[in-house]
Amino acid sequence: MFVSSHNITLFLNKHKLHTRPHAGHGLWLMFLLPAALITSAAAHPVMSSSTYKLSSIFSVGLLFSSLIFLYESSKTVRLKVTNVWLILACCIVAGLLQICLHRGLLFSFWSAIVSTVLYHSLYFSVLKNMPNCFSLGEAAICCQSYILLLYFTVINILNNIIRPATSMMQMSTLTIQVGLIGLSAIIFISYQFGIKNPLKFYILTGLIFAFVVVVPLQILLKTNPLLWILTLFWEDLQRNKVLVYWVLFSLVAVVFVNRRIKRAKKASTIGRKIFHFLIIAVFIPGLLYNCCLLYLASGVILGIFFMLEVLRVLNIPPLAEALQNGLVVFGDEKDTGIIAFTPMYLLAGCSLPLWIHPAPCDVTNSAVFNLLPLLSGVLSIGVGDTAASIVGSKFGTHHWRGSRKTVEGTVACIGSQLLAIFLFVFCDFIKLSNMDYVKTALAIIIGAITEAKTDQVDNLVLPFIMYIILIV
Repeated sequence: MFVSSHNITLFLNKHKLHTRPHAGHGLWLMFLLPAALITSAAAHPVMSSSTYKLSSIFSVGLLFSSLIFLYESSKTVRLKVTNVWLILACCIVAGLLQICLHRGLLFSFWSAIVSTVLYHSLYFSVLKNMPNCFSLGEAAICCQSYILLLYFTVINILNNIIRPATSMMQMSTLTIQVGLIGLSAIIFISYQFGIKNPLKFYILTGLIFAFVVVVPLQILLKTNPLLWILTLFWEDLQRNKVLVYWVLFSLVAVVFVNRRIKRAKKASTIGRKIFHFLIIAVFIPGLLYNCCLLYLASGVILGIFFMLEVLRVLNIPPLAEALQNGLVVFGDEKDTGIIAFTPMYLLAGCSLPLWIHPAPCDVTNSAVFNLLPLLSGVLSIGVGDTAASIVGSKFGTHHWRGSRKTVEGTVACIGSQLLAIFLFVFCDFIKLSNMDYVKTALAIIIGAITEAKTDQVDNLVLPFIMYIILIV
C-alpha cells in the first residue's frame, strides 16, 4: 500500500502531532516486531511454547492496526479509536486464535481487542503526549512492545496461578514483567498527578514497589523476589565470576562518565561508542556462559534505566543533577524530546533477540545452541555500528548520497561483523553450513546498508533486521 509522505504530514498537522525532527516517518518500522515474532514462531514450531504461538497471532492484530493507521493517515481522515476496519481486524484475529490455537470465544475476542483497539489508542496517545520523541515507526515499535508486555504479563500471571513457575527462565520472565508494570504505574501516577516533590515521589515509589511488585511476586513465586535474585547471584561460583566481571565493567563505565562530566566537554560520536564496547564485553560472556542470568539482568537494568530517566525528567534529587549533566555530555542528536531514550535503545537493541526468541537459553544455561540469531544486536550495534562510526569519522571521504554516512564506514561495518563471525566459528562457538554463511553475509550487508541510509534510530532497527534474516 502506497502512503504519500505529504498526506502523512497533513495528517500529523491536522491532529497536532509532532514527530522527531530531522527524521523521516519510518513507517516500515511498524512491521519489524510483528514480523520477528511471526517468523520466529514459523521457524521453530516445536521449540515455540503455546504462549509464544499466541504472541505470533497477537502480532497479526498489531499488523492490522498499523495498516489501519496508515490507511487513515494517508486519507487524512479523523483518527478513530473504533471503526469498521478495527472491528474487522478484531474478528480476524479472534478467528485465528480459535482456529489455530483452539482458544475460547471470550478469550479470543479479548485478545483481539487488546492487539487492535487498545494498541491503536495507545499509539495515538503516545504520539500526542510525547512530542518530538519518536518518528511514527519508532513510536510504533515502542507501543507494540508495551502492549505485548501488558498482555503477556496478565497471561503469565494467570498461567502461574494454574501452574506455578519452576524454571529460572519462567521466574525471571514474571519478575521482569511485574517489575516493569510497577515502574509503569510510578510513571503514570507521577505524570497524571504532577508529582515532583521528592518526598511524595519516593513515598509513591516505595508503596508501588512494595504492593505492586514485591508482594504479588512473593505470592506468585512463593518466595521473596529480592532474596531470590540475591541467591541467584551467589549460589554458584560461575555466577559469582560473571557478576564480578559485570561489576568491573560497570565501574569502568561510571568512572569514564564521571571524568567526562567533570571536563564538561561534549562527547564525540566515537566517545559515546565506549558504551557499545561495554555492551560487547557484557553480553558475549553472558550469552556463552550464563544466558539465564543475562536474561534477568537485562530486564532489571532496563527498568533501572527508565527509573533514572524519571528522576532526571522530574528533577528528583540526589541524582537528577548528575543525570542531567550526563545527558548534556553524552546526549545523542536523536534525543530531541523531553525523554532521552538513547541508553534504553542501546540496551534494548542488544537484548531484543534474547527477549523475543522462543527458547533463548538451552538446558546448559548458555545460548550456544541459538547463538547466531541472539548475537543480532551485539553484532549489528556493538560491532558493526561502532566500527562504522570510528572508521567513517576518521577515514571516511566518500559519502552516501543524501546521507552523512560514508562508504568507508559501511565497509568497516560489514568487515568487522564478518570478522567477528569467523572468530566465533574458529573458537567453535558457532557451526555454520554453506547456506548459513550466505544468509549471515546477506544479513550483515543489508543491515550495514540500512545503517548507512536510514535516519531512524539504528540501535532499535538494525537488530530486528539481522534477527529476522538469521532466524529463518
